[in-house]
Amino acid sequence: MLLVSMLNNMTKYSDSFKIRNYHTGPNGLATIPSLFHFMYEAAGDHCIEENITVQDLQEIGLTWMLSRIHAVFTKIPSFGDTATVTTWPTGAIGLYSCRDFLVSDQNGNELIKATSAWLTINLEKRRIVRLPQKILDIHPDPDSAERIIEDNFKDKIEDPASGKVVSGFRADYSTLDINTHVTSSVYIRWLLDALPFDFHLNKKIVRFEIIHKAEILPGGDAEAEYIINGNEVIHCIRPEGGGPSNCVARSLWSD
Repeated sequence: MLLVSMLNNMTKYSDSFKIRNYHTGPNGLATIPSLFHFMYEAAGDHCIEENITVQDLQEIGLTWMLSRIHAVFTKIPSFGDTATVTTWPTGAIGLYSCRDFLVSDQNGNELIKATSAWLTINLEKRRIVRLPQKILDIHPDPDSAERIIEDNFKDKIEDPASGKVVSGFRADYSTLDINTHVTSSVYIRWLLDALPFDFHLNKKIVRFEIIHKAEILPGGDAEAEYIINGNEVIHCIRPEGGGPSNCVARSLWSD
């Protein structure tokens, strides 16, 4: 890990990840869930430096939960490459603690840029609460924040209408995180695994946005639904058999 620069008295943080075989898919490229996992790991490591980890927040009855992330892909790294994730806080927007990411390869070329919005949750009530001062203190002033993607996190994504449904997803032990619910990178894996195999072989991802809406707790069964409209896909995860969606997503692809 490496602390690379200062931004309004707040440190940008970088961490590098070697692309191993278990990070890649049939085409030899890193899987999209693996790349999101790298970003989440870098964010978590940065929180260690600032004493605002999940464990730190749990001491005051709170925890972090990712609300939404919006990523733009320039190139997907392949086996043997190194992906360096640089991340930094970009301000508080309402109840959101915002954080951006820049992922580059071993030659410094941009791979991915992303912006994200995180919430603090009361552990006992599982409800959103205002950001505590210790989190507000890490953020730059909004007017001087360095945003890599301009997104006010107000855009909505509607559930797919009469799309293809794929069932068989379950909140088993390995899908859960320290908050004891299905973690974000697993939602992304489920959403993308639901797409046809040939779709992945013939398309390249350009953009991916996900909005988390409700938790899936241990033992929960889920289904994915999607609708493909040209190079755009609208996705969701919901309880198996129907019900309000747990997350919605929109992805853009190229041929």
